[in-house]
Amino acid sequence: MKKIAAIVIGLIILSVLLLFSMTYSVGFNQVALKSHFGKVDSSSIIREPGLHFRWPFFADSVTTYDTRVQLLKTGQENLQTADGLQVVIQAFLLWRLDAEGEGPLKFYQSYPEMSDASGALITQFRDAVSVVSEYEFNDLLGEGNKLNEIESKILARMGTAVSEGVKPVSAGISRILLREKVSQEVIKGMQARRNTLAENERARGEAEAERIRSEATTITDKIYAFAEQRAQEIRTRADERSARYLEEMSQDEELAVFLIWLDTLQKALSKNTTVIIDTDFAPWHLMKPESPDGSLRIPKPRAGEGGSGKVKTSDASDSNKSQGS
Repeated sequence: MKKIAAIVIGLIILSVLLLFSMTYSVGFNQVALKSHFGKVDSSSIIREPGLHFRWPFFADSVTTYDTRVQLLKTGQENLQTADGLQVVIQAFLLWRLDAEGEGPLKFYQSYPEMSDASGALITQFRDAVSVVSEYEFNDLLGEGNKLNEIESKILARMGTAVSEGVKPVSAGISRILLREKVSQEVIKGMQARRNTLAENERARGEAEAERIRSEATTITDKIYAFAEQRAQEIRTRADERSARYLEEMSQDEELAVFLIWLDTLQKALSKNTTVIIDTDFAPWHLMKPESPDGSLRIPKPRAGEGGSGKVKTSDASDSNKSQGS
């Protein structure tokens, strides 16, 4: 019985080992190559995830590769820009195994393992990063930098890796460092450029200010000329009306004088005013209730008579008062 039990256990173990050697699994993020006695072709590529079967032991061998994006970084590379400055560049590359077409087969033929691909790609990538030397320092930093163009060129140089089953996804520059001596030169250069820009802006501002002043002077002269012309027109019309008025007033001189007296009297008594003055002087003689001769003619002041008096302005709130003496 013991021998039978041992035989059964041995058969079970052998079955498990045989079953294990006849199966393999492919993950959703993997691609596999199954070689038959060391030979592979396009039919050896297995992309369907799940459990698969193979010939046991050494008949078939299976190699799986991760199809997810891989990160490759360079060290700090010393490069010289086109304008002679030394910079330290650190770059990165995102790549993946080309799972389309015969990409896995090419990768298998070029790199036995994923780690072998990283070691080979780093040399090619460092050579691609040297494209930075074709640009000046100002192209690396600042608002008008050309980093996108540089990174596109780096990625284009890595296009030869496609023939080896590698698919570059993205390339970029992660760090740009300067040596201390280079930093001082860069700072001086930046200050000189900023001073030049400031001087240009200052000159542009002064030119614009001068243009505005010239334009304002021209507009002011036009306004003054128009105002002077308008004032002359008003003076001309006033002279014409004054001439007509004098012509009409000359037809009755006594009435004209009387109206002038009334106007003067009205202006003199337009406020609360107490007047103490001789009424024999024009136009104060109009304050008399009637003319000296008792007629209704326009009264006239006495000829050859004079008087003295004074005008006193008060703050009284009552109406105008006129007292003659």
